[in-house]
Amino acid sequence: MRAERATEMRMDTFRADAEALRTVTNRARERGSAVIEFALASMIFLGFVFAIIDFGRALYAYEFVTYAARSGTRYAMVRGSACAQNGGGTSAVITACGSSTGVSAAQVQTFVQGLNLPGINPSTISVTTTWPDVGAGCSDSGARNGPGCPVLVVVQ
Repeated sequence: MRAERATEMRMDTFRADAEALRTVTNRARERGSAVIEFALASMIFLGFVFAIIDFGRALYAYEFVTYAARSGTRYAMVRGSACAQNGGGTSAVITACGSSTGVSAAQVQTFVQGLNLPGINPSTISVTTTWPDVGAGCSDSGARNGPGCPVLVVVQ
């Protein structure tokens, strides 16, 4: 009987060691799967984060172009291209225009490029300024480009 008990004890010890070895092996496998799960989850998460950042940059550029076109239009409309001619050349009109000759399309482009908002390279901005033949008192040949007359500024 003593021999049987010794054999049983050895077998029980062997079983316990085998179960401990299996537990260690399973933990190592689980640890490896956690790394893979983390890698997949982090790639998806970082993809969303960078997509949000790029969308924000695109929205910023769109808003800058809108602001630049609005500012350039106001600048050209207030000053006009023929400032001193419209309004009889009074000192009030000349003061409002900033000069007696008005503003040209090149000056509007320089003004828009001079806004210098961060993140936008001013040399890549294209500005096209035109004064259409519409508006009360603006369709005359001499006053078409005067202050207060419609102006179209396209910023790209």
